Amino acid sequence: MKCMSHESDILIVEDSPAVTMLLKGFLEKIGYDKIHACSTGESALQTFRDLNSEKKIPVVLLDFRLPDMDADTLLSEFLKLNSNARIILETATDEDDPGVKNLIRKGAYEYIQKPIRFEKLKEIFETLEKEQQFFEKESKQIEELEKATEQATNKIKEQIDFLFKTHNQISLLMIQDVLGFSDEEIENHIKNLEEQKQIVKLQDKKEIACNQCGSVKKSQIFFCPSCKSSNFKLAKIIEHHPCGNIAEEKEYTDDKCPSCGEELKALGVDYRIMKNHYICNNCKEVFAKISTHYLCLNCENRFTLDEANWKTSPTYKAVNI
Repeated sequence: MKCMSHESDILIVEDSPAVTMLLKGFLEKIGYDKIHACSTGESALQTFRDLNSEKKIPVVLLDFRLPDMDADTLLSEFLKLNSNARIILETATDEDDPGVKNLIRKGAYEYIQKPIRFEKLKEIFETLEKEQQFFEKESKQIEELEKATEQATNKIKEQIDFLFKTHNQISLLMIQDVLGFSDEEIENHIKNLEEQKQIVKLQDKKEIACNQCGSVKKSQIFFCPSCKSSNFKLAKIIEHHPCGNIAEEKEYTDDKCPSCGEELKALGVDYRIMKNHYICNNCKEVFAKISTHYLCLNCENRFTLDEANWKTSPTYKAVNI
């Protein structure tokens, strides 16, 4: 997986020259200079093929409506050519629109509403960069592990031993996912370690698995339910009943409401303290429940708890290895 960086190619698929010009100008401003613009689905598909043949995976800004091809068909073709493509949908319709939901289910990375808020677009690209840097780090760790174990006479055994040494507890499924395969040799070595009392078998573990590839390697991501930013904090919130102002306690200087200027009088009468609430540093939304989804570290699929699969396997703990 290539690291997402300012060296990455961007493919703008947009039939409006004005919108294309605005997007191109903004992307250049934040440091991207390998920008390809297409006004039709057919030309976009050919450009994507050309880039893919050069082992380049462009980030695609895809207009929901094009003159010659619908976004559904185009997105499917892009993902057929390269399933790692990051496709950002541009649409004037709401997120709840069935067509938009369908494209997100099919693999659209993100969507942004028109008229485009460039701050939102910047957030998306910053998230892309962070995610790809994470995967590059993960990839390097795996490469280092493989390089070390290739020099050994028994690669599979040394890899399993390494996992037991670096984890307090680990399941059979996780071992198989990290190694990238499942076979009898893995289970035989684990059985030998158990017989030698180097590991002990615990109760079976039920784990959340990716609903796309089935991997149990995942990361949980928390974000603001309003703007989907992960830039939020736990805060002590005060709601002033007379004017309805809701803000952090520190904004009520000298016990006065920052909105109407009235003094806070009686707790529970004219104001209340909202404990265990969060405030988004980006959109300033106040919320009690954090939104969350999972990111599969194998295929990079995003899914919610309700969409997840569940898998069960034995779990082991190292005691003398």
